[in-house]
Amino acid sequence: MADTMTDSLPWFESEPRRESAASETTPGGKEQTRWVAVVVNVGPGEAAIIKGRLESEDIPAIVQQEALGTVLGLTVGPLGSANVLVPEPLAEQALAILAETFETDEDDEA
Repeated sequence: MADTMTDSLPWFESEPRRESAASETTPGGKEQTRWVAVVVNVGPGEAAIIKGRLESEDIPAIVQQEALGTVLGLTVGPLGSANVLVPEPLAEQALAILAETFETDEDDEA
């Protein structure tokens, strides 16, 4: 029966897989990374754009939104707003990139 399972199921292998070293899969081993919000209370579309911009600069980012707001398709209010989070050591760099990218001129707003 073991031979049948090995032949029919792709995840059964006759030779064991080489285990990857921790450094190949996670940069910090057991060290935990604290994530901080760099942008809060924006719409989900804007949060996705900001996340993409940060990732284009090799800064990992997460969009955090209330699950019920996502299910209901809300884009305003407390259930529809989103936050963008980055690892704490990269927060200052992320804020500098966002300030440069989404620079606004106060004269244009008046």
